[in-house]
Amino acid sequence: MMNLKRWILFLGFIIAGGLSGAGQVRGQSLHYNGSMQLATGSYYFEENTRSFYLTNGLGIRNARYGISADVPFVIQSSPWISYSRYGGIPTGGPQHGSVGRHYGQGPGMGMGGRRQPVDLADTASYTQSGFSDPSLSLQYQVLGFETAATALYFNTSIKFPLADPSNGFGTGAWDMGIGGSVSRRFDTWFTTANFMYWHFGDMPDLELKSSLTYGAGIGKSFSGGHWLVLGSFNGMTEIIDGVIPPMSAALGIGYQVGARTSLNISTSFGLSESSADVAFGGGWQVKLN
Repeated sequence: MMNLKRWILFLGFIIAGGLSGAGQVRGQSLHYNGSMQLATGSYYFEENTRSFYLTNGLGIRNARYGISADVPFVIQSSPWISYSRYGGIPTGGPQHGSVGRHYGQGPGMGMGGRRQPVDLADTASYTQSGFSDPSLSLQYQVLGFETAATALYFNTSIKFPLADPSNGFGTGAWDMGIGGSVSRRFDTWFTTANFMYWHFGDMPDLELKSSLTYGAGIGKSFSGGHWLVLGSFNGMTEIIDGVIPPMSAALGIGYQVGARTSLNISTSFGLSESSADVAFGGGWQVKLN
């Protein structure tokens, strides 16, 4: 496995190549991207956590390359959920050592086969807000242009550890990923699939394993492509030792407002103890040139 310095050099080389390629090809478009999500769940803790994520970013695209940067703003009712490039991870935040000790002692199962929840300090009066770690992402279209039915993409991303991990706004470590995605169109129906291998930096008293994230979906377009409906499943391999990793199912609707603007809304449901019970989200993209 590549160490941290090699990861940074490798991804830096890829992103620099993407910037060079995007700068040399005409027909660039500048986009403003945004999204918001409201999530709630107890995860494997005694108390429920409510999280609100608002992300804003800018992206540049041409015929083959796309590069984007974004900064999330987080409001949470507890510090136990740490924001990563993949999403919220129940690390325990400033008490992440308690999570490591709890699951490092065995399966942690109580009577009736139910897993014993991690009991952390009371957060009834806790509400914090602040910016999370910014990230930079690159996408390169390997196959499929214009009217092609199949499209294949190479993706890479890096998260910079600038946020305060004690508030749950980040892990205090680098996240770096490399992967791919594919989509296939069948008239008005389409399918999607994606994967990415992530190197998650460890917290001081909790190891975060490198993990493979994955997802698949099926959707249909209506009204000449102005409306889209997509159902999807997403998950990842184990990231915290002894803990079932996050998995969720989602249903989304997209609408192409015009030539420059698109909107979407979604609802997702957690399928494991590491996921939010339910999350509601929305997003938008506006072409600026």
